[in-house]
Amino acid sequence: MTATSQRAPEPAAGTDPATRDGLCLAVLPAETEPVLARVAERAWEVDRAEADLWDELAALGELDLLAAPLPLAAELTHALARRCTASAFALWGHRSAIAYHETTGTPPPDGAASGVVALASGMAPAFKEEAGLGEIPLLATDSPDGAIAVSGVLPWCSNLRPGGWVVTPVRWEDGRRAVVRHRRDADGVRVKELTGLTALDATASGVLLLDEVRIPAQDVLTRDLPAFRDDVRATFLQIQTAMCLGLAGAALDAAEAGADDVSREVLAEELSAAAEDWQHLRGALAAGVRAASAVRAGGAGGPSDAASSGAPPSGASPSGPSVAGGSPAVAAPSAPVRPAELVRVRLEAALLTGRATRLEQKIVGGRGYALASDTSRRAREAAFLPVQSPTETHLRHLLARAGVPVPTDGRA
Repeated sequence: MTATSQRAPEPAAGTDPATRDGLCLAVLPAETEPVLARVAERAWEVDRAEADLWDELAALGELDLLAAPLPLAAELTHALARRCTASAFALWGHRSAIAYHETTGTPPPDGAASGVVALASGMAPAFKEEAGLGEIPLLATDSPDGAIAVSGVLPWCSNLRPGGWVVTPVRWEDGRRAVVRHRRDADGVRVKELTGLTALDATASGVLLLDEVRIPAQDVLTRDLPAFRDDVRATFLQIQTAMCLGLAGAALDAAEAGADDVSREVLAEELSAAAEDWQHLRGALAAGVRAASAVRAGGAGGPSDAASSGAPPSGASPSGPSVAGGSPAVAAPSAPVRPAELVRVRLEAALLTGRATRLEQKIVGGRGYALASDTSRRAREAAFLPVQSPTETHLRHLLARAGVPVPTDGRA
């Protein structure tokens, strides 16, 4: 990558772009510091499912941060992931579900913005279906009173906390699609809890089983699924990317801090490459978040229909200037967000996280093999990223279909 291949994002006031403490998108309020300190202190307990991670998310809700604008939401997710990825993952699900309400003009359930009520994002099947990787498993039928009834099985969903709400896609046999919400505890809803998960036992994850669940008309968020996907794609992927970079940055910090003279010499190239890639991906994410925010504010046009499914935009070349090793650069902040770029940056951030945690393990050595160590926890948190939806296979499929160079598991 050359120094001129993308416009460097302007750092947010009070941030230092030379460190990995933040994304240079927004400055977190000072009131978040004690909350983040508690997240770090309790990370080991959360890892063992001996503490409720939602305590700290509710505290962030009291600070009016759970429905923060995308730049601040990404910054907050990054900060959480540096300390406890399970907590960041829970915030991603909740904030994404809030975005589903925002984009459809639907008021979120009472208590969602404050964290009193948890929201769960069950939208993965909608994006998989768009990519040709499956069919939405929740089947809807019409009721005479205008409501719909939904049945089916969602094989994985998180934030399934009692009293919460779940947002999912549904389909009719005649081809119609919609996005709906329902209470986690509604009649006909059953949750089969998933336990024994690597680093995620505290995330209230489970299998969602629906049997003729009644959805009144006011709980149908939209019947235009393609437009909905295009509207929420940036928030969905960029907050995930912020989570990846938070975990990767924490691992690189620990690796650099723990390296002795021999490690610095033997692993110099790997450490330098990972550090450089982290900075490049932060710049790509920051530019993308600014572009997405401009689109939402009406400052630019939306993505093309072709690009929304991973296909190249009309007239676009997949061989533009590079970010982190040869892929096309994210558009400048004043330009529309290109979906293939969202996908690429998300994939490269996840791959970097795997590299960073492996580097930390190499340098820390045997003490990082203890389950109670931060090194072990971060390695196990990173092991989730290839299977988090959209999975690594899903992301690679989208890039290949769009004609964009697909990153390898080496340098991004």
